Amino acid sequence: MNNYIIRKLNKDDYDKYLIMINEFRETEFTKEKFIETLNYIQPFSEIWVIEYEDDIISTGTILYETKFIYNNGKLAHIEDICVKKQYRKTGLGKIIVNHLMKVAKEQSCYKVTLVCNESNANFYKKCGMENRGLQMSQLTSNF
Repeated sequence: MNNYIIRKLNKDDYDKYLIMINEFRETEFTKEKFIETLNYIQPFSEIWVIEYEDDIISTGTILYETKFIYNNGKLAHIEDICVKKQYRKTGLGKIIVNHLMKVAKEQSCYKVTLVCNESNANFYKKCGMENRGLQMSQLTSNF
């Protein structure tokens, strides 16, 4: 499978993207809300997709954070790595993660982080990530 395209998500992707992410978490939003949210997040993050045969089959998000404590250095967070069920175990997850890592380097990020379930840790290790500590969180809503 070599005829895929990696590109940024755009406002015309609403229907295909909604189908894609609903494989992972049931969600609903209007096209207007999709466009509004996409415009809102763009200064600080990018959503990338892999398109194959006019379908979105994988996605990943990179968020940027500027850190005063690191001389205004830029940190990147990788989030929401998804691959459509019928395309899993084909290397697409690694392709999208590697692409996001490349984007982070192009943006001069000094570090890239991500949070994952233990069941996904080996996958991310194969992508070059290392376990560097413990992630703490507190859910503030039950979405």
